[in-house]
Amino acid sequence: MALPDWLQAGAATVQAGVAVALYRITRKYVELTGRLAVASESQVEFLRAERDEVRSANLKQLGLLSQALLASIRSLPGPGTEARQRADSMIRGATLPSDEQLDELRKAAAQVGPASASLALSTTSNYSWLLRWAREVQATSTSTGYDYEKIPWRMWVFHWIEAEQALTRLSSG
Repeated sequence: MALPDWLQAGAATVQAGVAVALYRITRKYVELTGRLAVASESQVEFLRAERDEVRSANLKQLGLLSQALLASIRSLPGPGTEARQRADSMIRGATLPSDEQLDELRKAAAQVGPASASLALSTTSNYSWLLRWAREVQATSTSTGYDYEKIPWRMWVFHWIEAEQALTRLSSG
């Protein structure tokens, strides 16, 4: 059974109208999707810049802490007989870092990343060993003197070198 001509003409008109409406809706959808894509890209760029800024600040803080501790450890006797001979004046004249400063180094390094955290742990472990002896020397009066034979110098030099090398790597970023 065939449809009347007027019904077929009306159906074609409705079909054309629906096609135009679908075209406009699709065009608007594509436009809005494009805007969303641009907004998402902008947000990602902003988040990256923010993350890089935080990382840069953490690296800077780690570098400053490392440099201060590096200067401090270099004021203590290191390898060599001359350093050992001058140990008393070097240790007594040194400004020793606090345990809190070593904790700050570990925390700052942990914020930078696992490799830095590992170096900081090595630094603080070795430095703490040195500090135990250095604080003991500084706590002894100069008139009484300190018995430096109590300090295992090979171990002192080992811990000094390990801490100094780790701090050098940390301070260079």
